[in-house]
Amino acid sequence: MSYINFVAVDGNLTKDGEIKFSNAGTAILNLSIAHNTKIKEKEEVSFFDAVCFGKHAEYVADFAVKGATVTVIGRLHQDKWQSDDGKKYSRTKIIANQLVFGRVKPPAAPAGQPDVDELPF
Repeated sequence: MSYINFVAVDGNLTKDGEIKFSNAGTAILNLSIAHNTKIKEKEEVSFFDAVCFGKHAEYVADFAVKGATVTVIGRLHQDKWQSDDGKKYSRTKIIANQLVFGRVKPPAAPAGQPDVDELPF
């Protein structure tokens, strides 16, 4: 029997990516993504957590800045845990195996130079 677990989400990062390293030295990049959907006249926003590992996480960490447009491709994973007082919790996140960055807002131009709205990619 085969099971399919595949997800692709695009949106904007709600904050800068947070990179950490495991005890074994593996990079772990945590991301928070806002995806906007317009249905008729109503706009809905959904928020997703994603995580990327290894060399890919190290490579894309510099692009993972608040406001950047990103497409995340991967699989869903549900974390489950229990607090000290016995309450059970769960959270679903995307385990990303591919991150594609679009528009990244550059820093403000120094005085006397024109502002740039978007990077050319």
